Parts: sequence; C-alpha cells; structure tokens
Amino acid sequence: MTDTVVTVVTVSRADIRAIASVEVGGETHWLGEHRDFRRHEALARFLPEHGRFSLAWVRLRDGERLDIHEHPTKSMIIVCRGSVRLIGDRDERLGEGDVVCVEPGAKHGFETLPGEEFHGLSVQFEGGGLYEREEAPRVRFTEQAAASLAELETLNTRRLRRFAGHRLFGFFDSGRMSREPELRDRFLAALHVWSVYFQRMLHARQAVCPDPQLREIYAGHLREEFGHDELLRVRHAVSADVYDPALEAAGSWFVMRMHGGDEAEKIVIVHMVVESSCHVFGEKTRVAFEGADGSYFDLHAQVDEDHREIGRDHLRSLSPTRFPRLMRVCEEAWDQLELVFDRIAAHVEP
Repeated sequence: MTDTVVTVVTVSRADIRAIASVEVGGETHWLGEHRDFRRHEALARFLPEHGRFSLAWVRLRDGERLDIHEHPTKSMIIVCRGSVRLIGDRDERLGEGDVVCVEPGAKHGFETLPGEEFHGLSVQFEGGGLYEREEAPRVRFTEQAAASLAELETLNTRRLRRFAGHRLFGFFDSGRMSREPELRDRFLAALHVWSVYFQRMLHARQAVCPDPQLREIYAGHLREEFGHDELLRVRHAVSADVYDPALEAAGSWFVMRMHGGDEAEKIVIVHMVVESSCHVFGEKTRVAFEGADGSYFDLHAQVDEDHREIGRDHLRSLSPTRFPRLMRVCEEAWDQLELVFDRIAAHVEP
C-alpha cells in the first residue's frame, strides 16, 4: 500500500506576479497593483478549473485611481486593509472588512486620497479573472480619465511657449553671449546657483520618496543628473560667487516642495516644468558653447527629452478631481522658474 503524501504549500503575496496597467480599446488604464492568483504556478494548480472562480490581490495608494468600468461577470471586492472610495453607480467610502458586490454590467471604480492606501481581494465566481489574461482583459472602461491630464499638458505647453520667449534668450539670439566674454561669465556664475539648487531638489525628492517603484525611477534620473553643477563649474571655469536673495529664495522653493505635497505634485514640478524648461534652455543656449568638450549644455540637450516624460504613467492613474490642484502647482512652479531666470538675466546685464 502506498502512503499518501499530504503537503502544505505557502505562497507569499509578493511572489504572485503583479501588473500595473492594461490596454483596453487602445487606451492604457492604471490598475494600481493587481496580482491574479493564477499568475502563480502553485496557486494555478491548486485552484479548481471546474466550477471555476478567480482571486486577485489589488492595491491602490497615494491618490491612485482604477477608472470606472464594467464587466460581464459578478465580482466581489473585500477591503482587507486601509480605505478607498467606491465610484460609479454607487459613491461610498469603504473601510477594512467592507464587502462590495458588483453585478454584471454595473459601472464602478475605486480611488484613494493622497497618502491613503487600499489593499483588497477581488473575487470572480465564474470564468477567468478580470485581468488574468493581460492581453485580453474582461472589462470595458466607460470614461476617459486622460482628459484632465490633457488639460494639464495644455497648460504646461502654454507656459513653456511663454518661457521660450524669455528675455534672457535674447542675449543668445543676438550673438552677444558669444561675442562678449564678460556677459558669458556673469551668465555662467548666476546659472551655477540655479544648477546647485536643481541638484538639491533631486536629492531631497530621492530622500523622502515612500513609493519604491517611483523611487527607483527617480534614482535613474538622479544618476543621469548627478554632479552637473560641478561639471558646469569646472568645464566652463565658473569662478565668481553670486548672491541674489530672490534667486536663492526661488531656488529654495523647488527644494522645499520636495519635502511637502505628494508624488504627483513633485512629478509636475520636476518633470513637466523644470525638465521641459531645461530642454528649451539647452536648445536656446548651446549655440554659445558649441565645441566645448563634455559641455554642460550639450549633455542636457541629449538627456532632457527623456526626462520630461518621467512620471506620466503615475499622472494617468489619478482621479480627475486631483488635476485642479496639479494645475495650480504647475502655474506656481512656472512662476518660480520665471523668477529664477529673471534674476539670471538681471545679473547678466544689471
């Protein structure tokens, strides 16, 4: 007689492969963190195929949103930890232990507040899980959450065009920056002050970021930017020290905003505003520094295009209710940045 071997298998939630978004109808939709049990080999073997049901861990945090959608099968969502807002056909705040029963075709979605976190268990009682097959999710999204992001992009583009006409660039367009060494020296000395604050801003953001995925993305950005203030000083022989209280105050604003607000606001400040301005700045000013080996200006022209797009996926995941605040932050950041360049221009030609 053969002994029956009875085994107990444990599976860590972290070992169930996570996805963060799906594409439906040509649009990418944010899921937060979604871990379907059948993405793990041991769980897939254990769960029955007949009378089939599906289980998935879900997670939203820091103002993230799962857009309003519907699906052809019943779904149950159990709030296991934290809290979340149910949106769609029913609007309600949910806390730990609450259960949501969603009938086929019912419109629903979920969103968290800034700093809030939600962990839940999603259960379907028939057929495949909603996102078990990533290439063919069983959902239909019923609204376009990107509209508010489009409005923010439009605002940023308008302010970027205005920045491109800043009077500082007139010194380059006229050729004076190339012809008059004393003008160029004053420009570089004042620019170095802003370059130092730019470095401090990136270090401050890295130090306080609570999101491991964003922290890894930010770390890559920091590595590519690290030491550019020193590169500017050494390669372009910056020797003068500039003290301008308005320039110092505006530079400090960018650093301090990394210690407050949420990650969406920091993405708007660093990538939509500052990195977009750096791209224009590099194009406008590099003509006066062509031929300088390893130039600060050539280096920025090469990398700023990619840096402008960092964090866009995070912004796409947000509730439309978040964007009025982000548009105000965008305006404030551009106001401060224009002050920085106003003071640099004033130092170039007092």
